[in-house]
Amino acid sequence: MADDLTAAEQKRNEARVRRMAASMGLVLRKSRARDESRMDYGCFRIESKAGRPVAGNYPYPYSLSLEAAAEALDELYETPPELGRDARGNMIHGRAGAADPEWGQFK
Repeated sequence: MADDLTAAEQKRNEARVRRMAASMGLVLRKSRARDESRMDYGCFRIESKAGRPVAGNYPYPYSLSLEAAAEALDELYETPPELGRDARGNMIHGRAGAADPEWGQFK
């Protein structure tokens, strides 16, 4: 599907997902990989403002497509952080490779 979009459409979609993340107090980061043969080339992850991964950190540091990042944000919005905690009370998410106990709450 990404091949069917023009560069302008891709840029608009990326900006939309970035705004979605920002409205939740999160940041959408894009992999800096420039080699198309790398697994994380053109991939994203969602981080807290402190830089801790919330989603897209497994199996490699940037593992979400733009569409998957939007779905992860939708899922995070629908499932408040209070419901996504491990046994020690740390924030977790199904697509996150690490817990983030300092991630903020929805308002």
